[in-house]
Amino acid sequence: MKTWIELLIAPVSVITWGLLILALLTFWKSRDWLLRGFALALAALAFALTIPLTANEALGALEAAARRDAACGPPPPGSIIIVLAGGIYGEPPKVTDFSDLKQESIRRLMSAAMLALRTPGSRLLISGGAGGRYREADIMGALARQMGFPASRIMLDRTSRTTYQSARNVAAMLAGDRQAPRYLLTSAYHMPRALMAFRDSGQQVCALPVDFRAIEMPPYEMLTPQLSALGKMTEALHEFIGIVFYRLVKFS
Repeated sequence: MKTWIELLIAPVSVITWGLLILALLTFWKSRDWLLRGFALALAALAFALTIPLTANEALGALEAAARRDAACGPPPPGSIIIVLAGGIYGEPPKVTDFSDLKQESIRRLMSAAMLALRTPGSRLLISGGAGGRYREADIMGALARQMGFPASRIMLDRTSRTTYQSARNVAAMLAGDRQAPRYLLTSAYHMPRALMAFRDSGQQVCALPVDFRAIEMPPYEMLTPQLSALGKMTEALHEFIGIVFYRLVKFS
């Protein structure tokens, strides 16, 4: 936990507080009501986008929906656990460059592999096509093997670069295997949109949300601008916009 002094002098905090002060000075000095309104709106938007209070509320709404969808219980023997990649940095030169996976990819894969190891006869289907010679799915598959999961029970979708593509490609890969229960594992904030895509592709999948990121904080932290909060808000807005886009365009 950071001290309040560390939080106040962090760059994102200094910039946001500076914008608020500048907006107040503009409101005080300027007689232009349009300029006053714009300055205050910009400062208020910057503050709202960078404090954990609003970021956790936005992520929390998505994660609450994921919890409601997770109603199937633990996967039975023989299940297919579909894990969606969460990003990669650049184009790793080796398939064992696990540090090039983004945190979401690592968290999802580790949760999926540990669950699959506890589920007799289960299979892992890893979907993720970002990267170069070695894609997300390749590196996540190598990490699963390092954790002791048998290579013979791992399937890779190396071509999907979006959630929508993952749903379509996984449906095609499993077209001849309709009996095995399918469990979809991804970060909780991403689960509502992922479920929409997979169910629209005609698949009956059970939700397995992991990587819950809306957390409780002391009041002084909740109201202090932070870079981590801006990152969370960016992810939440991406998901909300994606859900609206799916409803109005993709699935209309």
